[in-house]
Amino acid sequence: MLNFRWIFISAAFAVIAKILVGRSGILSTPDAAVQSRLGQAHSKVDAICSSSGVPGSSVGVLRNGKIFHTYNYGHTDLDARSPATADTVYGIGSLTKAFVAAAIGQLVDDGKLSWDSPVHTVLPAFRHDDPFVAKSLTIADILSHRSGLSGVGAMSLAFQGDGDMLLPKSSLFSLVNHFAVSAPIRSTWAYFVWGYSLAGAVIEEVAQKPLKQFVDEAIFKPFGMRNTSFKPGDFASPGLARPHAGLSNGSAFHLPKLQVFEDTFFEASGGIYSSVNDMLVWASNMLQSAHGSNAASGPLIKGADFILSNHIAVYNPSLAERSYGLGWTRAQLPGVVVGENLFLWPFDESPVLGSRTDKTLMAYHYGSTVGYQSFIALFPEIDSAVVVLTNSMGTSHAADWIARTMIQALLGVDDGNNYVELAGEANRRSVQGYDKMLSSLDEMRAACPTSKRRDLAAFLGNYSLDSGLFTITISPGTDSNSGLVLRFQGLDSQAYTLRHFCEDVFEWALTFDESRKRGRYGVEVPSYYLFHFHVDGNDAISLSWDIDSLGNPAVFSKRQ
Repeated sequence: MLNFRWIFISAAFAVIAKILVGRSGILSTPDAAVQSRLGQAHSKVDAICSSSGVPGSSVGVLRNGKIFHTYNYGHTDLDARSPATADTVYGIGSLTKAFVAAAIGQLVDDGKLSWDSPVHTVLPAFRHDDPFVAKSLTIADILSHRSGLSGVGAMSLAFQGDGDMLLPKSSLFSLVNHFAVSAPIRSTWAYFVWGYSLAGAVIEEVAQKPLKQFVDEAIFKPFGMRNTSFKPGDFASPGLARPHAGLSNGSAFHLPKLQVFEDTFFEASGGIYSSVNDMLVWASNMLQSAHGSNAASGPLIKGADFILSNHIAVYNPSLAERSYGLGWTRAQLPGVVVGENLFLWPFDESPVLGSRTDKTLMAYHYGSTVGYQSFIALFPEIDSAVVVLTNSMGTSHAADWIARTMIQALLGVDDGNNYVELAGEANRRSVQGYDKMLSSLDEMRAACPTSKRRDLAAFLGNYSLDSGLFTITISPGTDSNSGLVLRFQGLDSQAYTLRHFCEDVFEWALTFDESRKRGRYGVEVPSYYLFHFHVDGNDAISLSWDIDSLGNPAVFSKRQ
């Protein structure tokens, strides 16, 4: 028995030694060799951008705590053709969440909050329908996406593309207080963008100043991040990259309107604009603060170690580390990357980043907003980072593929993946998702027992939720053959053609390119695009719409 024990211990030490040797090998690789690998990756970055409808991208690498490498592809504006630089400003989307978590950390360090403070003690307007949720939901819960609440349907009310925010910031609690409970608090991870809306409200209440002002004073200015702001109006063209969308053929489309999150309830979840140079400064400070080593007075980012810690498992079961911190996802490489591209493959077939012989911890996040995609990855054990910013909603999430390419080069790992080819396949699958949705609708239409339709006048009018927060206006089309037109919140900018589908059901489905040209987030569920009208006598009295794509339709009643 003793011999077997020593055999086991020896084997364990051999594995540990192999990991340590691999890690020390990464650290000891000469700078010139790493620069060479990163330089060779440039052509791959170009290819991913070219195939994904991305006019411009800026990439940065931090190594051993210092800015080590930057690369810029293409242009800030498809029309003006101004070259992208490391100081070009992009929308960073959900990378904003880490800044909000750090802002909360400052308030905790100041003694004005604790991570475990119940939300209702700071925001008395938070009175959820479920008494336990109302009493128990904490600051850490909303920052780690472990609230158990589902607010998917409300996203359909807040945003339908074209750069318009359809609900006022003042409606936040009218929405959140009535969200369904999909799981017990802290039992599972489910991305909950509204949690950061609450976090932004917490900061404004405790600090008694606007979110943008507090984060600017607590983070941007002390770190010297001069090209970072919640206000895109701070940056003149060509310094601000213009928003685009990747189309099905890989070309880029210039979106006519810039989505502005300033002073909306999504400001805290995706409202920051920044440059690669500034984001590398942020990454450096985050790493040093987590190690407690960037200032004589202590970490500049208060609670960084807590922020980067494991707060909830992500997509269990997993033998390797896969969890979420506060505004950061954690993964032990090799592992799958949790983001938009993940859902293009069955989970067990998803591309795995990293080599089995070079295990390392990666704290990361992806960002996706109207006209921009981004990715940041921290490697705390080797004091390194990769940042990717792009000025397009790529055909798939191009910033993810670019980041993986640069991570391969930085770490010197061969994970067997060709990310140029995977980006191309992901683009194909993204478009295919819409094609399948449209084909399903065609099959459902063909199976309709009758092609007859009621007089279109029966459906005209304004249909509203009982709360009064959201109205859908149904109007005649431009001629007798064009069916109807729906307008979200009655806005001309939110008009969509509504076609007869079956009996008293109408559809407004879009192709992939139609959706992208309107700056919409992707929805590929057939039922989402169906309006079921309920008729009493000869007139419709209400309509049902599956706003969360989960078979839980919301009812909109006709108003006189």
